[in-house]
Amino acid sequence: AVVSTQSTGPNPKLFRLSKSEGPIETTAAARNLGIWFDSRMSMDEHISRTIRGCWVQLSNLWRIGNRLSRKMKIQLVHSLIHSRLDYGNALLKGASKRNIERLQKIQNSAVRFINNHKRRRGVTTLRKELHFLPVAFRIDFKILLLTYKCVNGLAPPYLAEIIRSRTTGKKTLRKDSDKTLLTRNFSTKYRTTDAAFSVCGPKLWNTLPKDIRGASSVEVFKIKLKTYLFKLAYE
Repeated sequence: AVVSTQSTGPNPKLFRLSKSEGPIETTAAARNLGIWFDSRMSMDEHISRTIRGCWVQLSNLWRIGNRLSRKMKIQLVHSLIHSRLDYGNALLKGASKRNIERLQKIQNSAVRFINNHKRRRGVTTLRKELHFLPVAFRIDFKILLLTYKCVNGLAPPYLAEIIRSRTTGKKTLRKDSDKTLLTRNFSTKYRTTDAAFSVCGPKLWNTLPKDIRGASSVEVFKIKLKTYLFKLAYE
């Protein structure tokens, strides 16, 4: 069992649970709904396993790459690589810079596969031509999509209840009177707390242009959001 008594601290303390048959043995990492959680909530284990799975898929793809069309390569990268990088990626907001770079290398290798470039070379332009959001921006995309669903009553109650619209008083600044803004929870010196959805969700949401926050549907929001993040990533 992985149990922390100080989820906001840099060094969580573990304690041993017990049952009638005897004590429950502790473990360095545990899996829940396909996500691996470690005792420090660093997501190191999950990221390492994701990377290993992606490398296996890429290795297999390179073996048959010369028989595939470019369109088919893109489809396979989406289904075999991006699906793994995106699964549960909202939980990676507080991941270390090194771990994000490791995940980015996977996407970069997938871009080289699509373009049949085996040698190491810059892939930013190639990634832009494919309209792929970088890994860090894909994480923000997922968090903002969840926030949109919370704001518009499309998310599960346990998520929606931690997102609150900003209340306005009689004497407020023009920005504070914007009803599409959310109440921001205070950040802390701990990365794990800043990465909590209740903190990073409203923080990212309030940086969006008003026309994106007020999108009429999920599909419209996704289109506008990707365009906005794409410009931030490449311009």
